[in-house]
Amino acid sequence: MTNHNRRTFIRRLILASCATLLPVSAFAVQGNELEDIRSYRNGSKAQLTLKLSQTPNYKVFTLKNPDRLVVDLHQTKNAYGFKSLNKLGLFKEVRWAMHHGDTLRLVFDLENHIAFSTTSVHKNTHNDELRIELTDSVVVQHKPVARKPEKRDILVVIDPGHGGKDPGATGKHGTHEKDVVLSIGRMLRQKLDRSHGFKVVMTRDKDVFIPLRERVNIAHKYKADVFVSVHADACDDRTVKGSSVYILSNKGATSVMARRLANRENNSDLIGGVSLNTKDNMLAKVLLDLSQTGTLQASTDLANTVISNLAKTEKILHKRVERAAFAVLKSPDIPSALVETAFISNPREEKKLRTKAFQNKIADALHDGIKRYCLESIPERNLIIS
Repeated sequence: MTNHNRRTFIRRLILASCATLLPVSAFAVQGNELEDIRSYRNGSKAQLTLKLSQTPNYKVFTLKNPDRLVVDLHQTKNAYGFKSLNKLGLFKEVRWAMHHGDTLRLVFDLENHIAFSTTSVHKNTHNDELRIELTDSVVVQHKPVARKPEKRDILVVIDPGHGGKDPGATGKHGTHEKDVVLSIGRMLRQKLDRSHGFKVVMTRDKDVFIPLRERVNIAHKYKADVFVSVHADACDDRTVKGSSVYILSNKGATSVMARRLANRENNSDLIGGVSLNTKDNMLAKVLLDLSQTGTLQASTDLANTVISNLAKTEKILHKRVERAAFAVLKSPDIPSALVETAFISNPREEKKLRTKAFQNKIADALHDGIKRYCLESIPERNLIIS
């Protein structure tokens, strides 16, 4: 999600009030069942009604690029045939799948003029109803004056680790991490610069020391869509080898949210430009949590795409994305990943890291992964400045 879309999304949530953001019941219900879904539309108002066998434990939220309404029904199984659901021009498609084992997730691909408003639960004799209110902006708004859309480039911040007085890890033969990752970062920048629709900013383009917090600040200054930090791993066991990709750990994300909440008067720009100093603690926490949750999911998608491309050409230490509390990943609203390209402590990998051919191979894999993620998650048709 771009920073612009995130700002728009959070402003809509504030107008809809905190009470409708995360309407989750207090107690989990075992063995619930989705029995029916009905759609209704009248003028600018619309409604989706989900009939369940018991009181639902649920979460409703929206995603952008493209616009989607997501309904999570915890401890629930599906007993409904979605082909019979009348779309009524509210959504294009609806998909469902089990999420995290026992959560039934429904995803409605909304038409671009349909917006989520509120939810409520109504008890009946034989079942309970989860009602999701929607609004149609085309009906209630005047047609805007036509103008030529202005598209912008996807902004990628590349962060070559360490630098200057901080050499990073050093190999057996004297290779410094700071030097090889700078070379890989420059190659990656050249490849992205040659790709249509991309713009690159590097946290450092020479052998200088940049504090960790300043690296994150650079990404916010340029309103980055993606942040990728490039490193070379090391450990005492010199036989260990392979690439790995990290995103922020849940514990690290929680600490970031707590710090932002404590200093919200000075950090409103980190959640889409919405000032929190006039909001009560509960609303501020919900907005921060929602922003962070979406970013962590986007970071996971980015990291998975990058590691799958690395695996095509290099040995992977961890096939799945790892989590850690790296300081450069602690951005609440920018999808971020840290790539450990190879083990500089392994003499064979140190030797490869010194070669332009290997550096170029890593840069190619990172370029392909970043580009694929961006084109899937930030489609060109959505890159319109409003």
